[in-house]
Amino acid sequence: MKKINFLLFVFSFTFIPSLSRDFFIPLVKPVFAKKVIGSQKTGTATVSTSIIISPRLRRDRKALQITFSNLNRVSSFSYELTYFGSGIDQGVFGSVTPKGENSTYRELLFGTCSHNVCRYHSGIQNMIFTVTANLKDGRKIIKKYRVKP
Repeated sequence: MKKINFLLFVFSFTFIPSLSRDFFIPLVKPVFAKKVIGSQKTGTATVSTSIIISPRLRRDRKALQITFSNLNRVSSFSYELTYFGSGIDQGVFGSVTPKGENSTYRELLFGTCSHNVCRYHSGIQNMIFTVTANLKDGRKIIKKYRVKP
């Protein structure tokens, strides 16, 4: 099995080709211990045509902060954060349709807030963050990240 290593922005990726030519498993080694556990593309997209996703844990580790950039070639994208916390499966979902902006930011809390009172989930584990991007040229890119709280 051939491994290809390269440095992209602040992340170091190791791509390991699987049985399908369109499916790669990039292993990310960023500062905050998150890993891309799967990336699936329909068609081929180079880095310059792909959405750039920068997830990181908030300092208090009670939220995931994500910056999405290079959106000029993206018609829409959706995101999903799933995890086990406070004894049950939890999740956050959303979608974005860029309207001329090249980047956007989201902060996903590990809990709920009502009337400016937030209740955070405890015992968080098995956290997976998934982004599905629809490019303007018709291609779809799916990226999955494992986040360690």
